[in-house]
Amino acid sequence: MPSRDDRVSKRTGLVPIPGLKQSGLLSGPLPGGNSLTRPGPQISPKENQAPATGQLTSFTPQTGQLTNANITRVLTTTPPPLLESTSQRVPVVIKASMKRPAPAPPPLPPDIQKKRRLRVTLFGLLMLVLTIIVALFSATSLGHDIWLGNPLGLPGENVITGQSPGVSNLIAQATATAVYHRKTDGYDPSFFGSQLVGNGSASLNWPLGQCTYWANYEYHQLTGHWVSWNGNADQWVTGARQAGWNVSTSPHVPSIMVMMPYTQNASGYGHVAVVKGVSGNTVHTSNMNWWSNGGGWNRVSNVDFTVGRGIYFIWHS
Repeated sequence: MPSRDDRVSKRTGLVPIPGLKQSGLLSGPLPGGNSLTRPGPQISPKENQAPATGQLTSFTPQTGQLTNANITRVLTTTPPPLLESTSQRVPVVIKASMKRPAPAPPPLPPDIQKKRRLRVTLFGLLMLVLTIIVALFSATSLGHDIWLGNPLGLPGENVITGQSPGVSNLIAQATATAVYHRKTDGYDPSFFGSQLVGNGSASLNWPLGQCTYWANYEYHQLTGHWVSWNGNADQWVTGARQAGWNVSTSPHVPSIMVMMPYTQNASGYGHVAVVKGVSGNTVHTSNMNWWSNGGGWNRVSNVDFTVGRGIYFIWHS
């Protein structure tokens, strides 16, 4: 019995494509080179076809009439596999160490860790204290002025405090040198806020190298009188009045000139100098720790000042 496809081809004259629906889009006359319709070959029923035996031949392009067998062969032919690249990458060999990694040490017990942290903290504090001590020792007179003798030739007096050898006051000496700064002009480290007035029979504690030290020493050299009060330079006017000395805004020779804080480049503690001469409003003075004309800490320099506001002169009658 002829198949349905054979009956359709005899009736319509169209070439059916096996496995596809006859929708009218894929069946019908196949266009040729000049759009002519050519009849398709007769296909025998499947029952009468003998099974194919032997080796299959490769697909060879054909010219001429396009048949169902050619269409089926083109659609079912598997493309040849892609050729592998002949170039090969050089394998990277990572050499492994045959040694096992060292095991991590076990953690220390909490009490040992606490003791170790405490030792490290104490060591850090000790180094900090030593650094501060060395800095103070090098920045103050404590590092180079203690027990060096008497560079100014004070007869029978201590180099640090200006006291006589019979007066032992090591605490005052240490305080005077430890808290003293070279450029702090007019500062008295022995003064603790309460001004005292003595009888002037001996010199009080004055820090070496400061203007107060030199004014006390030089005025004593000229007049034989010691400054009998303590305090910073700007407090010498008050001390002189309490001690009964003369206080004036007019220059006197010899006298001690007292400059109030920040007057004519004085420091915040003021400045004191010994008046050696006067020329009109110009006062010729001898100074220590005045940073001009080659002066400085523990250096004597001659400086001229102008009489004016913030300038006082004190002297013993």
